[in-house]
Amino acid sequence: MTNFKILSIFVIVLSLIFLGCIDQKPTGTPTPTATPTATPTAIPTVVATTPQPTPTPVRTPALYISEVDDLYGFRKVTVRNGSSNYINHTLTINAGDSVKWISVTNNNYSLTVVSREGLWNNSSSRMKYTLSWFNYTFTQPGNYEVYLKDFPKIVPQKIIVNP
Repeated sequence: MTNFKILSIFVIVLSLIFLGCIDQKPTGTPTPTATPTATPTAIPTVVATTPQPTPTPVRTPALYISEVDDLYGFRKVTVRNGSSNYINHTLTINAGDSVKWISVTNNNYSLTVVSREGLWNNSSSRMKYTLSWFNYTFTQPGNYEVYLKDFPKIVPQKIIVNP
């Protein structure tokens, strides 16, 4: 019986060895192998661009209100939509800003604001009574001077207009 066992084991081992040596034929249709093809590499297109200027922020024009009377002349300046720089009767503004002169005299004197540079008609700048006013928009940079026609000894107001 031991011979039979040994013989059985020997046959199984031999069949396993020969089983791996058998040439198997494929069944079904063979699958073709893909032949690699060259794929063209895309060349980037260069587009010329025109440099765009940096946009400048749009500035809101400021309104300066200059109080004028028969005793002190151009005594006080307040501002809307901006900042006021008023020292020694000199007002510094930007082109496009407006100055509004308003009569605050207690005596109801007629006051006429005159531009030494002749920027406006003197009849339009006449303030006939208290709280009447005249305004002008400065569009060109430069140094300007205004004075009161009716009180020439009062210190004039200098206006510096920046670009």
